[in-house]
Amino acid sequence: MEDLADVFVRENQTKGHVGYLLRKSTFSLIIQAGNIKIPLQISNGEIKKVSRIKKFDIMITGSEEAILSIIAGKVKLREALSRKDIAIEATFRKKLLLESFFCLGRISYENT
Repeated sequence: MEDLADVFVRENQTKGHVGYLLRKSTFSLIIQAGNIKIPLQISNGEIKKVSRIKKFDIMITGSEEAILSIIAGKVKLREALSRKDIAIEATFRKKLLLESFFCLGRISYENT
């Protein structure tokens, strides 16, 4: 799963439309699936993995399968939330932004 996260970050750095969506956003995000933690920093259209943030603005938790399906774009964020496959600690605006981010930033399994 961590390899998938690296692919997700790398692909989203090359997608101009994702950068445009996030161009005025700055926040930290951690995705947790079991023992796996993926800390990300979004800053003015750039996304990168980080290691030195103690408090995150957004936390997404769920099973590894649920997280993988969101990252790969197979399941929409709101659908996973409504089925209670994942939990998100974020403001409503950030949830909407993340919905668009995961939808536009989806990757295919062939790239992993």
